Amino acid sequence: MHGRLKVRPPDAARRRQREEKLRLYRSAMATLLEKRERGELDAEALALTGAVLAANPDVGTCWNLRRCALPPDPADWVPGELAFVGGCLGVNPKSYGAWHHRGWVLRRAPAPPPAPAERALCDRLLAADPRNFHAWEHRRALAAEEDPEAELAFAGALLSRDFSNFSAWHHRGRLLAPARTPASAGGGGGTLPAQRLQTELELVQNAVFTDPNDQSAWVYLRCILSRASPPPRILCVYVNREDAALAVTFSRPVTVGAGSSALTATVDGSALEGVWRSGEGRPRPSHTWLCDLPSDLAPARPRLHFRVTWEPDPAHREVTLLADENEAWWQEPVVARELFWAEVGVAEAGVLEAQVQMCRQLLELEPRSRGCLLTLVLLLSALDPLAHEEETRRCLRELQEADPLRSGFVADVASRAAAAVGVLRQEAGPDGARRLRLPRKALTSLPLLEHMVLVTHLELAGNSLGGLPPALGGLRRLQMLDVSHNKVTTLEGLPPLPRLEELRLDGNPITQASALAPLAACPRLARLRLAETPLAAAPEAAARLAQLLPHVDITLT
Repeated sequence: MHGRLKVRPPDAARRRQREEKLRLYRSAMATLLEKRERGELDAEALALTGAVLAANPDVGTCWNLRRCALPPDPADWVPGELAFVGGCLGVNPKSYGAWHHRGWVLRRAPAPPPAPAERALCDRLLAADPRNFHAWEHRRALAAEEDPEAELAFAGALLSRDFSNFSAWHHRGRLLAPARTPASAGGGGGTLPAQRLQTELELVQNAVFTDPNDQSAWVYLRCILSRASPPPRILCVYVNREDAALAVTFSRPVTVGAGSSALTATVDGSALEGVWRSGEGRPRPSHTWLCDLPSDLAPARPRLHFRVTWEPDPAHREVTLLADENEAWWQEPVVARELFWAEVGVAEAGVLEAQVQMCRQLLELEPRSRGCLLTLVLLLSALDPLAHEEETRRCLRELQEADPLRSGFVADVASRAAAAVGVLRQEAGPDGARRLRLPRKALTSLPLLEHMVLVTHLELAGNSLGGLPPALGGLRRLQMLDVSHNKVTTLEGLPPLPRLEELRLDGNPITQASALAPLAACPRLARLRLAETPLAAAPEAAARLAQLLPHVDITLT
């Protein structure tokens, strides 16, 4: 149990014990099942279940039969059952069946059992194994009816003996959850009161300076600085007259349809009756949802006013498409601190800056502390991603070196940091074009596409992308996409991109023409570059591509 060696008897004696236990178990279970068939759930059945469960508390059938065999008046058996379950937990302190039965007994007790007795049981089990989550949950249920300060003191005492006790940190965080102030508009749990937050930050500081390489305190620090994930909200509404489609993009993937929250739209006050479909082209939660406009809508009413409502959010979004326009949109301004760490719940910059200084001081002593490096990256991005871009990159490089076993995770974190900076630096031209440049950023994933929906030119050359995500279907204005010199082998799953005119795939390990089949659904695609790909060197590649994409100018050299 968590590194504790078991003392076992000699092999011959252990074999005889096992055989005897097995014989008694089979005999008892056979009798029990026969009595169940005959409906004889009596005192003998109760005794038999007790014999089996006392040796092996994990036989769920016996717990079920025992509950049926108990007398009708709980006053006759509650104390005895609690004592019996306590003995079973001595055999297996993490028996799901025993803990479930104890909860069942307590819910039927004529009077609440003495809390000290239940707490003493938890203390005994936690002394044997501080990570027994069943005991922690039971103790947390007891604390719900009492002063949480006593439980906070209990968790603090355990942490003073061992800062790596993650269960105690978790217990402390759960106890503090009701103390969080209400979140502002947008929902989700808020932050801790200032005095309580300061107390927790001091506790964390003591822990991380004691053992900088233990992850428990770092996880707790990020939790107390966070709030619950904000609920999904509309980020952008885009309408295009030529495509005859309305696109709505959310901050998080949502499901629209039967049995889900309603997404509705009106055009000049009349309901838009179209069916919403995912922008990713598959029936699953998506950031972007599309609705086709009626074919006779544009000629009949050249000036169109759209109003979009998302049922969980009382606000509505409006877009007006003028007579001389082909497209129009509304987009929520980007909040820099939410791009990388959307759950950050501390609004006071001074609190975050103090934690940044603490992390910097600690890194001078322990430059390879993984928890410290990751926390510093989050804090810097929450304060100002652009101002701290270089320090963030340096911390991520050091984290990659310090934690090679999690290199993929670190690479994805670095991809999100780079994408966040790219979103903040995207360029808007006088012709309405928007360019987002992310070349040679070592991207392994393409996050934050929900904040790129109005981009027209996206440069991703020289990264490590293994494919193009279906969420690209939300980029309804995308005209040029440069994914040259990545690791793309297929475009399978890529949804139609209605405005895409040019795609660059030079230097990718694409070997089959069929890997490009989704491009046939891009109606405006005119130029495709495939130089330095295995496919370009294959015999008859040009003929196969011409048959697949007859109206596209394809460059193979």
